[in-house]
Amino acid sequence: MTAIDDLLARAEITDVLSRYAHAIDRGDRPLARTCYHPDATDDHGRFSGPVDELFEFFERYGATLAGTYHFLGVPAIVLEGDRAEVETYCLYRKNPLDGEAVFQGLRYFDVFERRSGRWLIARRTVILDWEHAAPPPPAVGSPDTWKRGARGEADPAASLTRALRGG
Repeated sequence: MTAIDDLLARAEITDVLSRYAHAIDRGDRPLARTCYHPDATDDHGRFSGPVDELFEFFERYGATLAGTYHFLGVPAIVLEGDRAEVETYCLYRKNPLDGEAVFQGLRYFDVFERRSGRWLIARRTVILDWEHAAPPPPAVGSPDTWKRGARGEADPAASLTRALRGG
């Protein structure tokens, strides 16, 4: 692999990771599904198995959440031909529709494979390093002049989601 090929692979893998986080937080599960190979597997803690079943689980579980937030660190990538082992640190907050928000320190341990010229996740293991009840909302909230994140077309960055989908 040339130095340029190495840089291109790392950029594509990093793009897949950020597309996944964006899609999940915006509630666009079909876009998140594009980050995996068709036969991928995922051990996501609450679910472990084929990726299509994971997204069926996400449909049910996602309906119990008001929102999620993924903040990804820089991935550590070890390339070996058409295979890469990738570890990405993630700060994750989930806000249930009822109940307290939870803040977690996670790591995504992924095996990426390049098939038909595309790097996608072939196997994912989510590692939970720590979790806490999230802090309560501030006593004095930010004014309504702030743009607020939302799922779907209500999000101020919905044009980015459409562009990531290719449309």
